[in-house]
Parts: sequence; C-alpha cells; structure tokens
Amino acid sequence: MRQATAALGLFVMIAASGCGRSETVSVTGTVTLNGQPADQADVNFMPSKGRVASGVTDKEGRFSLSTNKPGDGAVPGEHVVTIGEYYPPGKPPPMSGGPPPRFPRKYTDYQQTPLRAKVERGGKNDFQLDMKN
Repeated sequence: MRQATAALGLFVMIAASGCGRSETVSVTGTVTLNGQPADQADVNFMPSKGRVASGVTDKEGRFSLSTNKPGDGAVPGEHVVTIGEYYPPGKPPPMSGGPPPRFPRKYTDYQQTPLRAKVERGGKNDFQLDMKN
C-alpha cells in the first residue's frame, strides 16, 4: 500500500509539472535596426531558469515567441534578449568571406547584449527592441 501511495504521489508530481514543459505567456514585439524594421531577425528570450523562447521577424519587424509550441510565448520573468540573422532550415550561414553581419555583434552575443525584457503574467508583453549601429 505504501508503494502504491508513493507511486501515485510521483505520478501526480510529474503530471503537475507538465512533463518538463514550462508555463508560458504570450510575447510579441517589434525589432528595428537604426529605426527601420528588421526583417528575418532571429529573436531569442533567455530566462535565468526555464526554456529559451524564440521567434523570427516579418517584413514589419514583428515577431511572436514560441517555447513549447508555435506562438505559446515565453516563461514569465527576466530575460536576456539576443537578436541575430535568421537562417532557415537548409540554408546554413555563410562561411568566412561572406557579407558583413547585418546586426552589431553586441546584440547577437548573450554576454554582451544590452537588451533585457521582463515577461509578466497578465501583462501586455509587447516589446520594442531597437538596435543601433
């Protein structure tokens, strides 16, 4: 009986945790480079705990983040934000000798980026992310 109770308790804890999936809230925003919309930018919100959320901008620089499934958002809390060039599946980044990077390195590097965002439960969570050369 004791083993059955322990097994039931373990099952309830696993079910409640969502099998490793994190609670997410909707996150949208706009990315600009020197005031102009940044098309095809890879946007990443990196929390101190939890899964990274990502999205790709459209022609107007708009994005919607995904963590566990398309469009589900990001985990609530403080995030470090990186923005880099988006390379679709099957189109790898160019090797050395290619065109210069479109986005300043400081925005693509987790340790250098000045961009931060606080994702809040029940908040609007629509961020304006402006990069400057």
